[in-house]
Amino acid sequence: MSKIIKQVAAGCFLTLLKTTGYSVTKITRFSEQEQLKTIAIFSTTALGDFLFNTPAIKAIKDRWPEAKIILVMNRRNQALVAGSEFFHQVLYWNGKASGVFSLAKTLRQSKVEATFILHSRTPYDIIVASLARSRFIIKDVYFNDYQGRKNFVLEKYLSAFYDNRQQGNIHLIEQKAHLLAAIGIDMPSAEMFIPAPFTIESFNAPVIGIHAGASSPERCWPEEHFSQLIERLIRNNSELIIELVGSPGEHALNQRIIDNMAQTSVRVKNVAGTTDLVQLAAKIAGFKTLVVGDTGPLHIAAAVKTPTVGLYSSQSAIDGAAPIQDRQIHQRLLSPEIGLGLKGISIDEVYTAVQRNLEIPVI
Repeated sequence: MSKIIKQVAAGCFLTLLKTTGYSVTKITRFSEQEQLKTIAIFSTTALGDFLFNTPAIKAIKDRWPEAKIILVMNRRNQALVAGSEFFHQVLYWNGKASGVFSLAKTLRQSKVEATFILHSRTPYDIIVASLARSRFIIKDVYFNDYQGRKNFVLEKYLSAFYDNRQQGNIHLIEQKAHLLAAIGIDMPSAEMFIPAPFTIESFNAPVIGIHAGASSPERCWPEEHFSQLIERLIRNNSELIIELVGSPGEHALNQRIIDNMAQTSVRVKNVAGTTDLVQLAAKIAGFKTLVVGDTGPLHIAAAVKTPTVGLYSSQSAIDGAAPIQDRQIHQRLLSPEIGLGLKGISIDEVYTAVQRNLEIPVI
């Protein structure tokens, strides 16, 4: 079923729901007198999306410090909030139709007054919030949600939203800031953070982290380039340790990179699959720098203030997702030719950027 058909079908369902007496409250801005007791925040997609949402989450919590905050997130990101005092309750949902009714029931029992949908699947997120009888539903409507139409099909079932299309390709954090500002909520900081408590991993020598994997081939730097980069770093930095991080599924990729080196070294370690996400954050926080593509660990590094050498396949990826906090410690390398993907970024460029980050003083 196409997205637009799903939205139309959802609209029919939500119109029928109105016959029960439920209707979302339309607003322009929240008044200063509006005191919410229970708030649901949806961020049910990827790791990076969740971290991009953390400044907005903090802004919402700061606006209503006494409110009960219920986070709805993807279970894959669970470790990032485990043990956090930031949320009163965490519910897990993958954004699919199968979990709509059970989640809505739980939220309704919690008497959710307002739902902030920062990133989740349309139209199921709006259906959940409506079935939960949320009085206010605010959604960050993404470009793809419009499906080429002038208006968002389901906008009349929202309390408010902000049409980011007029801004062009802006950073996802700035997109959230525009949404909140439009309804009277200040977001003074764009800094991402890890909600779960963690202790920075301590190393006896300077460590460079490398994350070689990505969700698609065009977002991956060639394996042989990583092998040659590591050889050069090890050869020219006598105390340096290299750790190749990643998920369990990226262990084989890392091992190929190590095996393709002209000369192996005990100072090069494949640690993919040995950490959960918050342990990975603790590890990255102890690195001198992280070499990484436009993927989740890049955003973890930004959140824990570790310098990065980011490898990007397009300017739009830089504009929309490159770190915007602590810009001075994040190197952004872009392929000079369209269509080459990351292959156009040379080993010399990456090596020079890493060396530049190694000279950044520890604060």
